[in-house]
This record gives sequence, structure tokens and C-alpha cells, in this order.
Amino acid sequence: MSVAETARPDGWRPFPIDLSWRNWVFALRTALAGVTALAIAYWLEMQDPQWAILTVYLLAQSTSGAALAKSVYRIYGTLAGAAMGLVFLALFAESGPPLVGCVALFVGLTFYLAARLANFAAYAFMLAGYTALLVALEGSADPMNAWSIAADRTGEIVIGIVCGTVATVLILPRYAGDALREQMAALFRQLCRYGAVALQPDMPFATFVALRREMVDAVVKFDALRSYAVFEAPELRADDVLLRRTLREFLRVLAVARGLFVRIDDFRVEGAGPVVEQVRPALEHTRATLERLAADPSAFADPHRVRRDLLAARGQLDAAALQLQAMAGAVPFAPLANGLLILRRAGDLLHGLSLVIVCEAASLRRRGRGTLRIPAEAMPATARREAMLVGLRAALGVVLASAFWAGSEWNQGFGAVTGLGLMLFFSVNQDRPGKLGLPVLIWSVLAMAAAYAAMVFVLPRLEGYGALAIFLVLVLLPGGLMAGTPAYVWQGIIFAGFLADQIGTGNLFQPDELTFFNTNLAFVAGMMAGLMLFALFPVTSQASRRRAWAEIVGRLLPMAARGERHERRVLGEIVDMLAQLLPRLSLDRSGDEDFLRGTLGAASCALELGRLNRLRLEPALPPAAGEALARFLTRFAAVLETWPRAGARLPDAVAEAEATVATARAMLEALTLAPGSAAAALTVRAGASLRFIGDRFSIDRAFLTRSFREA
Repeated sequence: MSVAETARPDGWRPFPIDLSWRNWVFALRTALAGVTALAIAYWLEMQDPQWAILTVYLLAQSTSGAALAKSVYRIYGTLAGAAMGLVFLALFAESGPPLVGCVALFVGLTFYLAARLANFAAYAFMLAGYTALLVALEGSADPMNAWSIAADRTGEIVIGIVCGTVATVLILPRYAGDALREQMAALFRQLCRYGAVALQPDMPFATFVALRREMVDAVVKFDALRSYAVFEAPELRADDVLLRRTLREFLRVLAVARGLFVRIDDFRVEGAGPVVEQVRPALEHTRATLERLAADPSAFADPHRVRRDLLAARGQLDAAALQLQAMAGAVPFAPLANGLLILRRAGDLLHGLSLVIVCEAASLRRRGRGTLRIPAEAMPATARREAMLVGLRAALGVVLASAFWAGSEWNQGFGAVTGLGLMLFFSVNQDRPGKLGLPVLIWSVLAMAAAYAAMVFVLPRLEGYGALAIFLVLVLLPGGLMAGTPAYVWQGIIFAGFLADQIGTGNLFQPDELTFFNTNLAFVAGMMAGLMLFALFPVTSQASRRRAWAEIVGRLLPMAARGERHERRVLGEIVDMLAQLLPRLSLDRSGDEDFLRGTLGAASCALELGRLNRLRLEPALPPAAGEALARFLTRFAAVLETWPRAGARLPDAVAEAEATVATARAMLEALTLAPGSAAAALTVRAGASLRFIGDRFSIDRAFLTRSFREA
């Protein structure tokens, strides 16, 4: 069975939790770290020792690099937030409105900064705001013990951080660098499989779309893992620039393969003919090569062999392309241009895969002192205005929750504010925070129910910390297994962490059902308020996408059309913008899918515009064809530049650009070409590029007309 035949979605699996030995190690290691942290907090007689075990689960990471990264940033955020909370208490402990105002402003500022950053740097700022909220508002109820509250809370968190990190690093550690190498190899094989599917004429479109979604998820995970790996080894820090280049090549391959799949669809319609018979053997050889690489787990370990195979396949494509060009003038122009376009895009696909191999060989295989400058982390897609709205929403949530607490005089109001604060963590760099927040709410309630059952039926029968530790390890294992399964990370973390937090692991076991229910009711109410806040005050990346669209169609593509910038540089800038926005996209929404598809199409379009620019300067090109191309490129660039300002006239401007392409194609097709001549071959090559650009207006119209907003 071929790789293409096995590329169909897996469907629902009866038991989707990862039960591999590595995940069992992760779950057991995390549980042991948690009970150790709890024991230390007991020994130090801290006020809320359960925060230590909760912290272990909130920090749970499968690789040591990720654990170190999250731990370092969490310590920074915790210390900074606790310090600011104490400052606010020192200034306004006896005055509620100014205290709440300062806390709200600080939370808003930290969430604004978090929205402008990525990965664990964003996490540190969010945690600083959350810690300041806890210390200031909890301390306001007992200002004389505010320092003790802050010190205990900080100490409990630091204990959890240290225990979790030490366990991750010492107990069968899995390093992010090793995981990165494994993921890069797996991603390369996935890319090969993706390319093989793109070359399959009878592959259902739904299968191709599902596979592309898998590829996008894999690329996002690779970028996150890359950011963790720099915490482990100096050589990985030095190679970070090359790893980012690999990410760009991954996206380039996605862009090329998508256009190739759509164009091959014509071959399914044509079925036979001299062009099809000339192209089919080269495509079948390329597909067989990609399938062989996709099925070989050791392929990535031998880059020289892989590049040799890719170059051999590309050589066959080039030979077939020369044969097609020799047929120019003797066969109809349109199918000849289509066949040449397919061969050229297949060659671009192989070139992208070769560059992935080159980047891998230059980065992860190199050792010793790094010689590359480490560039600053690129700002994520969240623009300043969106980040300000995220911060404003967080501040507004704190003010409203505090006002309700004060107005109702609810003795559990602090629990509601805490629940709201936790939910706000899902509001940063997420277009649909409720999609993540709702499962967290559900699994929090399940954890509370399980904790109540354990508190009533099990804990009274346990004697000594040893029995409690054994019980905790056993009940926390399922949550740890979920946390180690990518699709259930947050559900597992929340279930295990909240079960340990609510099970009655305070310094003194005094089961109080009324307090238990009131406290948890307040916490759940705060989380529900957070979900309502997200629904009433949505903040999305639509503005960033519109800016990216305007930059692509209004500046980058016109530059490629005029030859003012090399087309591969233009393509690189487009995929860089897409890489920043990828984590914000939900590909189950048609608008997000349209944006992804159109951006990939625009990136490939830049390649064809650059090729047309070089073709029009070829001396052997017929003068009429050269004039047609020059007129097209000038007019096309001018029309594209009007799109960002077209407003309601945008559909007309898009139609004008489409007509410009159609006119240029018609002029080339109308030329009389001498069979086998260089002029005929160059004209057909130009027709192939125009065919690709023209396709964009039917395939990517939702993107071109900027209608990629979800209805």
C-alpha cells in the first residue's frame, strides 16, 4: 500500500490516550515530584502547601528544555508579581478602589506585554499579573500578614518549580534537542508524504486538506519545541537562526505542494494525450521517490543519500520539461503550459525538501562553539492594537469581578477573582479562548467532584504521609497520562493539578463540606465569568490578518512583479508573516482555512512573478511576447497596489487584475510559434506562469477579496 493510500484521516480512536512507556515515565515522574513538593511544603509548615503540588502540574513538560524554560520564566513572573502586589498593599491597603485600580492596571499591562511576546516569555508576564492579583487582593483582607501571605505563596510556587524541574532533568530526561531532531525527521517524512499525496491525481480533496491541517499543526509544534531547545545547549542557541530557516522551508513546501495538487487535477480530466504521456513518468518517479523517503524511518540520518535521490528525481522532471518545451508550437498551447507548470512546481517541491536537508545538516549536526549571531525573537502576530485590547479586557475583568465581590460582600469573592484570573491565561494570543477555556472549566469541575469523593471516602482512612503519598501518586497517574498526550495536555494538567489542590492537602485535615462547596462554587463562577467576558469582548487576529493581506498584495507582490526584490525573498517574507499567525488559526473554520490557503498561494505566486520578470528579458523571447509580459507585469503591479485602498471597489479591482492575466495569456496563446524553437519554449514557460497566477483568482478568491472572516 502506498503512502498516498494511507494518508486518509484516522477517524475516532477508541482510546486516544498515549500509553507508551515514555508517557508512563512522564506521568509517574510528575506525580512523584508533586508529592515531594507537598512534603517539603508540609515540613516548612507553609500556609497553603497544596499550591506546591499544583505548581508541579502547571509546569509539567515532557522535555527538560521546556521544563527549564517554563521554570525560569515562572520564577521571574512569580517574584515580580509578588513584589508588585506588596507594593500595592503598602500604598493602598486601607483603600479598596485605588488598590483594585492599581491591580487592574498592572494586570492589563502584563497581559498587553504577554500578547506582544511568545511562548514562555508571554507566560512570565501573565504570571506576574496573576500573582500580583492574588497577593494584593488576598492580602487586603489581612494587611498585617500580607508579607507572610506573599512569602508563603511565592515559596510554595518555587518549591513546586524546583521539584518539577529536578524530576524532569534527573529521572529519564528527554532533552528538547533530541526531541527536536526526532520531530524534524518526522516532519520531513510527513512533508514527503504530503508531496506524494499532492502528486496523486485521484486523491480526494478532503484527504489532502486533512493532511495539510496535520502538517500545519506539526509545524507549529516544531516552532514551539525550537524555542525550548535553546535552554539546553549553547550549540542549539547558535543554530537557532538555521532552525528558523528550516521552519521557513517547511512552509515553502506546504505552499508549493498545495498549488501542485490543484493543478494536477487537470490531468485527471485530460486523461491522455502527448503532454500527459510525457509528464506522467516523471511525476510517477517523483512520487515513488517521495513515498520511499516517507516510509523510511532512517532516511533523515543519511542526508547525502536523500539529497542524491531528490536530485535524481528533479533531473527526471527537468528532462521531461525540456521534452515538453521541444513540443512547443506542435501541440496546443494550454495543455502544454499546464504540463510545464506541473513539472516546474514539482521541481520546486523537491528543491524545498533539499533545502530542509541542507538546513538540518548545517544546524543540528554541527557541534562546537556557535559562530552565528542569535537574532532577537520575532514579534508574534498580535499587533499593538490587539494587544492593548487583550490588556484592557483583562483589566476590565478584574475591575468587574472585584466590584461584584465588594458589592455582594460575598465571603468567597476572592475565589471568584482567582477563577477569573486563571481563565484570563487563555485569552492571550488566542482567537478563540473559549475553545480552550471550556474544557478547562469542565475538567476543573470533574477534578473537584473526584476530590470531594476522595476527601469523604478515602482520606479519613489514611494514616501518615506515606499512605497519602501513595494514594496521591495512584490517583494522579491518569491526569499525568492525559497531560503527556498532545491532544489532552490542558485537560490532564487541570484534572491532576486541581484534584491535588482540592483533595484536602492543607496542613490540617478538617473536612468542611460547606466551605468546600462555597469555595469551589466561587472558583467555577469566576471561570464562567471569564468565558462570558471572552464572548462579550472578543479580541481576534483579524486586524493582523488584514494588515498581512495589505502588505502581501499591496507591497510584496508588486515588488516581485516589478523585479524590485528577488522572488524568493518576497516568498520568505510572506511565509514569515504566516508563521507568526499560524498558532492563531483554527483550520476547522472556513475563514481561517481561506486565509491559510490564500497566503500559501500568494507565496507561490511570488515565484511565478519573478520568473516572468526574468523571462521578459530573455533575448530569444518573441518581441510580441516580451511586450505582453512587460505590459502585464507593470499593469498587474499597479492594480495590486490599489487593493488595500479599494474599499467597496475591491471586487472590481480583483476582477481587473484577473482580466489583466487573462489578456496576457490570450496574447501568448495567439502567437504563431515555430515548433521546437527557443522562442516557442520560452513562450510556453511564460504561459505556465500566467496559468498559475490566473488559477489564484478562482482558487483563492476568498483571500484576494479579503473575505476570509468567519461568518
